[in-house]
This record gives sequence, structure tokens and C-alpha cells, in this order.
Amino acid sequence: MVGRSRVLGLERAFAPGAVACLVLGAGACLGHDGHPEAFSDAIEAGGSPLAGFGSAGAVGHVGPSAGGAVGASGSTGGAVGATGQSGIAGGCVAPPVVGKAVFAEQIFDNARVARRELFSWTTDEQAAALREDQVLFSQSERRGTGAGYPFEVFQQIAQDETLPERAQLASLLGGELFANARYGWSEPWTTRMGWPGEDYGRNLLRIVLKPEAWVVVAREGDLTVFDLQNQPVSLDQALANPTRLGAIFYEQDEFAGGPPCSANFSVGSNGYREFIVGNLAMVEEWSLGTQQIRDRLSANIDQLSSFFERVRVCPVTSSAQQWNLRVVCQWDSGSAELTELSAYEQALAIPSDDYLAVPERIAALIETLQGDLFELDPLVVTPGSP
Repeated sequence: MVGRSRVLGLERAFAPGAVACLVLGAGACLGHDGHPEAFSDAIEAGGSPLAGFGSAGAVGHVGPSAGGAVGASGSTGGAVGATGQSGIAGGCVAPPVVGKAVFAEQIFDNARVARRELFSWTTDEQAAALREDQVLFSQSERRGTGAGYPFEVFQQIAQDETLPERAQLASLLGGELFANARYGWSEPWTTRMGWPGEDYGRNLLRIVLKPEAWVVVAREGDLTVFDLQNQPVSLDQALANPTRLGAIFYEQDEFAGGPPCSANFSVGSNGYREFIVGNLAMVEEWSLGTQQIRDRLSANIDQLSSFFERVRVCPVTSSAQQWNLRVVCQWDSGSAELTELSAYEQALAIPSDDYLAVPERIAALIETLQGDLFELDPLVVTPGSP
């Protein structure tokens, strides 16, 4: 299988056996030998990890710019089963974390955002161009969507003259320095599916920033700067040394029109977070088609397969928009207790419908990443080298 394969429609119901697993718990999923019937068994056998599953009820597709009443039940489709406060099926008790949660080490701390290694998906066409001309940053906007929300926010901040240094930095970010850019995250799996209706491509780039690079954080209408040790850099320093600005961390939060965490019912779009990389002077290396990238994809597939096995007895039952609101608001407040689900949610970059923690969505993600595994054809580029 090549590229993305989404074989599940949203209209179908769960297969009877799957319903039994989800409603009755792990005991209903035991095979003849008394052991759980693992999706990963079908994967390893070369079959589809989606075999035997239909789609969870009507969980609607909501893109990053979709407005509407956040939290209004039914606004993006009904939920599967009774929904409690946490969006878990009524009466369902998730198994306790045994040892370490699958995504415990990938939890993204919003208080320490600087990352040196980032991954970005790209299309076949762009991958071919990268191999031919080795120009990493060539596009000034996402195809069909314009420059994107972050640059609208930078323009808004640049017009606020109450803090001149912040306004100057916002103007800088919205100018030539990041005019051509790529979007990414610290783990490949978290951005592959994107938003329903979008496809970022099936070719994975690895980008490594130079040790001296700085990261701008755009959150809650403010701009701050940190080095790669997550130590603060003053705006004066950043403005005096703009070539050291290697990446931007952006969060679509309440200020930017994202989920309204300060109110239960309001109008807002979905939230997400991302890195924007565009300053080639701060890129130490970028690569495509290497063993290192393939190994990272394989590790993500294994992690998601383990996560599927641990959470399928207690899937999320919220609508996609209700779930997005809860996840994004918890990024800043944190979860009171670390669970398999909370670790997964804290690792996410794009909590879209396609990442909703229900079996068929996780299975579709696994299958998509399997289709992205490639034959090695390494290209490693060190900008500025002969």
C-alpha cells in the first residue's frame, strides 16, 4: 500500500464484535486461547489493521477554521454512547497505567517548547523538487490556505504599539525571515493526518536546528523567545540578532480564535499547535529517505499499536469539537492524573477528528504510517556546505 489509505466511512456502525469489545471491556475481546485479539497481529500478518471494524457513530469532521458553538452537543455529530465529563463511555473504566504510559516521553510541555529536531511531511512533488534542487524552503503559503493563521496573528500583534519591541518582533516574523517556511512537530505521527480533507504528503523530512538557534513562542497574544535549553532570551537580544531565530512555536489558542478555555459555551475554531521553520541560516541539517527517519516511523507505528491495545476498551465518546476543546485547554492546565489517554492527548499537535481516541481512528493512523514506510534513498543536506 502506498500513501494514505482511509478505508473507513463515517456512516457505518461498529462491527458486532468490536461493539462487544468496547462495551464489555477487555474480557469480550479474548481469543480462543484467552489472550486479547490484537490489531497488531493483523498488521504483522500483512493484513489491514482495520479488518473487522466499521466506523464509530457520527463524529463530525471539523477543520481548523470551522467555527460554531464549542461544546454544544451534536454540533459536529452525535457521540457514541453516553458521555461523561471526560468524554469516556459511561460506566467504562480504563485500565490503569502499567509501568509507563506509551506516550509519556512524548508529552509536550508548553512551558518548555524549544526543540532542535523537527519533522515535516511533504508531497511527492515537493520531495522530487527537494532531491533535484535541494531548496528546503520554497513555498510562501500552504496550498489553498494562504500563509496561515500564525501570520494573521503576527500582523495583529505588530499593530499593537503598547509594546514596541513585541510589535517589532511580530513584524519581523511576518516579513522575509519566515516568508518561505515548513510546518512540523517533534514526532512524525502527530501531524500526518492533519485535518480532514487535507493531506500534507507522505514523505517525511527531518530538520535539525543549529545549537545556537532561538525559538519564538507565540501564545496568548504574546511573543517570547527561548534558546534550545529553554532559557529566556530578551526581545532586545532577539531584535539585535534576528538571524538566530530558527523556528516559531505557534498555538491556536483563545486569543487567536481557538477554543475558549475561559468559558463553557462560546464561538471559536479548533485549536492546534505547530512549529514553523523558515530561517535556513539556523538549519544545521535536513534529510529525506534515511534509515534514521524510517526507524522513527517504525517506532511511531509500534507505539500507536500499543496505545490501541491499551485504550480500545474505553474510547473517547465526545464529538470531535468537544474533544478538541478539552484537549487544547488541558495543554496549559495539565491533567491531574497521567493516564494512557492523557499522555496521548498531551503529545498531540493537531487534535482533529482523525486523531480522536477511538479504535478506527487510531487504526487508520497506523495503516497510514505503514503505507509511508519507504525504500531507503537517503538524502542528507548540510546548508552552506559545498
